Amino acid sequence: MTLPTALLILGAALLDVLANLLLKRSDGLARPAYFVGAVLTVLLAFSLIGLAARDLPVAVAYALWGGLGIVTTALLSRRIDGARLTPTGWAGLALILGSLAVLSLTP
Repeated sequence: MTLPTALLILGAALLDVLANLLLKRSDGLARPAYFVGAVLTVLLAFSLIGLAARDLPVAVAYALWGGLGIVTTALLSRRIDGARLTPTGWAGLALILGSLAVLSLTP
């Protein structure tokens, strides 16, 4: 994977995390500006992953994007909202990180 592709996937994952945080702040759509921000942010993330898919198989690009987004969202939720993970949850995050390490080796 080239550095520009890795940066596109990282950017898409960070935008995905931002979208998740905005969605949480929308309070079940009671605050529509946050919801609209979340939708626009996801569209931007999809654009970046589409560009990354020019260099990687779409399944790999999508899996990397999703995995990074899941792990980062879980960690930020813990920090921002105090969400707690069980030992099983931590093990699951570790498995995702291991999977991402293997997937990142895809030529």
